[in-house]
Amino acid sequence: MRGAWLKNDMAQDSRFPAWAWWIIGALTILALSILIFSLVLGVRAGQQQVEVERRQQIGIALQRATDFQAEGNLQSALDEYQKILILDPSNDLARQGIENLLALARSGQTTAALPTATPAGAAVITAVASPLSSPTTAPIATTTPAAGVATYWATAQSAARAGRWQEVLTNLLLIQQSDPTFNRAEVTDQLVAAYVNLALEKDNADNLEEALALYEKALALKPDAEEIARERDLIEQYLDVLAFTGVDWPVVIRKLQALYALEPDYRDVEQRLQEAHIAYADQLAEEEAWCLAQDEYNQAISVVSAPEIVARRDVAQTQCQLAAGATVDPTALAALTPDAASGGASQDAATPPPAFVDSGDGPASGRILYSAADAVSGRSRIMMLAVGKATPAQEVLADAAQPALRGDGERLVYRNLRSDMAGLSSFDPDTGLQLRFSNYAEDALPRWNSAGSRVVFASNREGDRRWRIYVMWAEQNGGTETLTFGESPDWHASADLIVFRGCDESGNRCGLWTISSNGANAAQLTAVPADDRPHWSPTGSFVAFMSNARDGNYEIYTVDATSREVTRLTDNPALDVLPAVSPDGRWVAFASNRDGAWKLYAVPSSGGEARLLAPVVGDLSDFLQHSLEWVE
Repeated sequence: MRGAWLKNDMAQDSRFPAWAWWIIGALTILALSILIFSLVLGVRAGQQQVEVERRQQIGIALQRATDFQAEGNLQSALDEYQKILILDPSNDLARQGIENLLALARSGQTTAALPTATPAGAAVITAVASPLSSPTTAPIATTTPAAGVATYWATAQSAARAGRWQEVLTNLLLIQQSDPTFNRAEVTDQLVAAYVNLALEKDNADNLEEALALYEKALALKPDAEEIARERDLIEQYLDVLAFTGVDWPVVIRKLQALYALEPDYRDVEQRLQEAHIAYADQLAEEEAWCLAQDEYNQAISVVSAPEIVARRDVAQTQCQLAAGATVDPTALAALTPDAASGGASQDAATPPPAFVDSGDGPASGRILYSAADAVSGRSRIMMLAVGKATPAQEVLADAAQPALRGDGERLVYRNLRSDMAGLSSFDPDTGLQLRFSNYAEDALPRWNSAGSRVVFASNREGDRRWRIYVMWAEQNGGTETLTFGESPDWHASADLIVFRGCDESGNRCGLWTISSNGANAAQLTAVPADDRPHWSPTGSFVAFMSNARDGNYEIYTVDATSREVTRLTDNPALDVLPAVSPDGRWVAFASNRDGAWKLYAVPSSGGEARLLAPVVGDLSDFLQHSLEWVE
C-alpha cells in the first residue's frame, strides 16, 4: 500500500505544470500564425508575379501576330492569336485579329487556307483550333478588285471620323494585303494614327502590355515620332516597375525615381514611389537596420508627408541612435560623471554623424538630462546628452521621468514610474544606490535646494486632487511639509527661494510666484495664469518659462527677477516647451517639434536665433509628463 502511494505521488510530481502547457500552446499558436501569414504573403507575391508574366506573354504574342500578318504569314499570325486566347479568352485584339484574317480569306485576297467560321464567343476558339491546312478548306486565288480596295479605304475614313479605331485598323490592313501600293503614304499615316489611338484606349483600360505592342507597331512605321517613343518608354518603364514590385524594392525605387524624373504625374508613379520607400523602410525595420530605415522613411516623406510616416520615421530614428550608442553600456554608473560626459567613447568609421549641429558659436559644453517616452514600448526613460560632443544620447534610467541632478553631481532625484516604486526616488551614479523618497505616484517635478539636503516637488496626492507644493528631506521616508497651492516648482541655485506656478491665497492673481521654503515672502513674478515650468538661471537674475497664452501657442520666455520684464525667446507656430537654463546662464534649452519630429534646441538667454542641439531619443507628445535639465 505504501509503495502504491509513493508511486502515485511521484507520478503527480512529474506531471508538467498546467501553466506551462498554456504557455507552450500560446507559443505554438503564435508560431503557426506567423507561418500561415508568411505563406499567404508568399502566395500573393507568387500570384502577382504569374499575372505580370502572363501579361508580358500576351504583349509579346500580339507583337508577333502583327508582324506575321504584315509579312503575309497568316498561319503563324493565327497561331499567335490562338496563344493569346488561351492566356486571355476575352482579349479583344486577338478576336479582332482573327476577324481580320477571316475577312481576308472570305474576300479572296490570300492563298492561305483559313477557317471561315465567324469568331464570336466560343466560336473563336473553335475556329482557331481548326488546322489552317485542313483539306476541307480550298485555297483561294489571289484577286484584288479595285472596287474592294476603294471600299476598304472609304470604310476606314468613315470609321476614323467616328473614332472606331479597331475598324480603321482592320480595313487598312486589308488594303495593305490587297494592294500595298494603294495610297501608300496616307495608309501609313492612318495606320500610325490607328495604332496610337488603340494604344491610348488600351492604356486607359490598364491593358499596358497591349498598349506597348501597339506603340511598337506605330514606331515601326514612324521611327522618328518622339511623342510616340516617349509614351512607349513610359509604359515600358512602368511595366518594369510592376514586374519587380514586391520582389526587389531597391530596384523598384530606382526605376520609379527615373520614371518620376521623366514624368512625375504619370499614372500613380508618385504614390508608388512613396509606397516603395515605405515598404522598403518597413523591411529594413524588420531586419533592425534602423538607420537605413530612417533614410527610406525620410525619402517617403520628401515625396508626400503624412503623420503616420513621420511617426514611423521617428521610431526608426530613435532606434538608430540607440543602436549607434550600443557600444556604450546604457546603465553605466559613470554616465553622469563630468569625465564620462566630456570624454566620450572613441568614434570609428561605423559611428553615425554627430548629433550636435554646431553653427560655430553655439553652446558646446555641459550635459542635458531629459525624459521621453520610448517610441516602441511607450515606457519613459531618462536620457543624457553631452552638448557639443559627437556622441548620441545615452540612457540613464528606465521607467523614470523628470530628472534633477544635485549640485555636486552625486545624486539624481526623479519621478519613479515602476509600479512597485511609484513616487520620487534617488539614484547615485557612483554606487548605484537607489532610495525611495516618497510613496505617492502623483508626486512630480522634484528639484533640489542649494545645499542638496531637501527636495521641493508638486503633487495632487490629497483627496481634493488640488496641486500643492511640498518640501521634504532628501532621505528615505523623509519628513514632508506642505508649502502652498501650486505646481511646477524650481529651487534657486544659491538662495532659499522657490519659483512655482500658482495664485494668491484667495485663488486670484495667478501666474508665476516666488516663496521661501518656510512659506514666507510670497511674491508674484508674472501675471499670466498659463505661464508654466519656471526654471531659475544659475545666478537667479532671471527665470525661463513656457506659456501658451501670451502669443497663441507654446513659446519660451524669460522674466527678469528684479524688473519683472518679460522677454520672448522663440517665435514658431510649433510647440516650444520645457525650458532649461545652461550652467553659465547664456543659453536656454528647450524641446520643439517645429520640423515634424521632437528635437532639442538652444536659444541665447538674451534673445537670438535658436540652434539645433540633437534629436530627442524618444517621443515628447505628452510633454507635460517630462522635463529638461542642463548641468555641468
